[in-house]
Amino acid sequence: MAMGGAEGYCANVSSRLKERGHHVVIIADESSVDGISLVRARALGRGSVFKNLSFFMESRQAIKRSSSSCVYGLSRIEGADFLRISDPLHAAWLDLGYKASVLQSLWRQISLRHSLLLWQERQAIRTCKHLITNSSLVKEQLVRYYKVSPEYVSVVYSGVDLQRFNPCSSKQRRQVREGLGIRAGQTVVLFAGADLRRKGLGCLFKAVARLGAKVKVLVAGSERTKAFEAECHKLGIGQQVGWLGYRMDMERVYLAADLFCLPTFYDPFANVVLEAMACGTPVITTRLNGASEVVEEVAKHLVIDRPDPAQLASAIGSFLDMTSSQHEELRVKVAEYASHFSWDRHLDQLEDLFGLHCEA
Repeated sequence: MAMGGAEGYCANVSSRLKERGHHVVIIADESSVDGISLVRARALGRGSVFKNLSFFMESRQAIKRSSSSCVYGLSRIEGADFLRISDPLHAAWLDLGYKASVLQSLWRQISLRHSLLLWQERQAIRTCKHLITNSSLVKEQLVRYYKVSPEYVSVVYSGVDLQRFNPCSSKQRRQVREGLGIRAGQTVVLFAGADLRRKGLGCLFKAVARLGAKVKVLVAGSERTKAFEAECHKLGIGQQVGWLGYRMDMERVYLAADLFCLPTFYDPFANVVLEAMACGTPVITTRLNGASEVVEEVAKHLVIDRPDPAQLASAIGSFLDMTSSQHEELRVKVAEYASHFSWDRHLDQLEDLFGLHCEA
């Protein structure tokens, strides 16, 4: 069964904690993690409002009944010892993700959906003992929007599966590109994500239109939509865009790309950035992506301020102007830096935090 980011993280960390000798129980609506007990907290009803609220209420009761020495929350739940903020902080997303009139802004403030999500977010933050974020970006947002004391928050960057995502030889890369129908000498820019609007696919299309017929764009992680396909043709880049849909072999797709672009409006930490880098593929993203903190350590010029087509076109153009040897040097550099973000390192940091705060 395919799992999203939060579900995949839960399965990964739960299994690895068990391998390290910890007794692990998952509280969730359902779970497919082998060998780990499930305490069911149902997500009932139709629509995100009622599902979120019912899970919030049921998980609260499950936590109260639990005899666990440490509760690690991965969503908006009440009463966790540690709460990991990995989905967009809703208070920040309301500012960053919506362009609205005064009346639309007022409507968001009083709408049932936004009001409940904000209430759950406040309760989750207020009742946990310690917060974990996957970037300094989100830590700063917690301080700004919820007046959280910085000492109350620890930044623990995500891990990446380095056995699956790793660089290959030039010969192997040529073979992968041929298998995907990429012509020799063709420059490929890859985009991957399901939430196409938030991740900035429209910005990428407009940037590519500014560059002219210089690059091939591959879109993975989502099926083509009529709206974005119409946008491609309106911009005159319909023949330059290939839709790959959901892929189980993303490691091959990263290897085939010359450049990975994620001009997102907001991501606490987009895991695809580390995956691409681990494969040796340079990344362009925005400072509104917590993963830009990792990209900047390798190449500051690949981080743009915001999802602006002119800025993105300039950054892609600068990459295209680099020589072949400079491209290869950058591929080696990003892969080497990403290799430090192993899951073992992530688990070590979690265990240190859990031991420090759970015994307090």
